[in-house]
Amino acid sequence: MWKEQEFEYVEEEMKIKHLLKCLLKTAPPVLIFCEKKADVDAIHEYLLREVAAVAIHGGMDQEEREYAISSFLRQARKTSLLPPIFGPTGRCGNTGVATAFVNKNQSETTILDLKHLLLEAKQRIPPMLAKLYNPMGDADTFTNASRVKGCAWSPDP
Repeated sequence: MWKEQEFEYVEEEMKIKHLLKCLLKTAPPVLIFCEKKADVDAIHEYLLREVAAVAIHGGMDQEEREYAISSFLRQARKTSLLPPIFGPTGRCGNTGVATAFVNKNQSETTILDLKHLLLEAKQRIPPMLAKLYNPMGDADTFTNASRVKGCAWSPDP
C-alpha cells in the first residue's frame, strides 16, 4: 500500500530521462514498474549507464529472478528493481510514495480507473485527473452500483 500516490505528466519520449532525474533525487531503494517486459529491459539498460540497477520480469527464468532480487537487497547504493506493472507492492507493511508518469498515450479508461482508485482511497486528486469527466459519477455511486471496489482492469485469462 502506498502512503501517497502522485502523477506527473511526462511525454512518452521523455519518460526515461525524467525517470533518471527522479532517481537521482530519491533515496534508495526504488522500485520501478513497467507495463511491458521490453520496457523493463530498455529502462534497465539505460539506467545501468548512470546508477546501479537490476531488472526482473516474467521472461526471465527463476534463477535469474532470484539473482536479481538478492542483488537488489544487497546493494548499498541507489538501486532500482523493474518488475512488470501490477507486481508485488507494499509488502510487509512498507509504504512509500508512488509516482506514475502519464501522458496522452494512456487510454481514458485507464486514467478514469486511476482517478476512481484515488477517490476510493481518499487520496488527493491531482488537477490533471480532477478535471476529467467521469461518466460513472463519484466513487461511492460506482462502487455501490457495480459492487466492485478498485480498478476495473483485469489481465487476459
